[in-house]
Amino acid sequence: MTKTWFITGASKGFGREWAEAALERGDNVAATARKLATLDALVDTYGDTVLPIQLDVTDRGADFDAVKRAADHSASSTSSSTTPATATSA
Repeated sequence: MTKTWFITGASKGFGREWAEAALERGDNVAATARKLATLDALVDTYGDTVLPIQLDVTDRGADFDAVKRAADHSASSTSSSTTPATATSA
């Protein structure tokens, strides 16, 4: 069964390692980073199994928005878009 991971800080360090490990085993990843461009290599390599989301985790509202975006994407069986999402608080 394919799992969906929500990984903060997926641009480098442990976040990047976890994202790559999950993707290599065939899972989906909602990958967050402050700068979307840092996630381009993941999207280029793993395609629509990566949902890149711009996120600064110090913004509580944006945190909730990013989780909702990831959940909505995961729940959609027809979604194959890798259009970057920008989480913003209202």
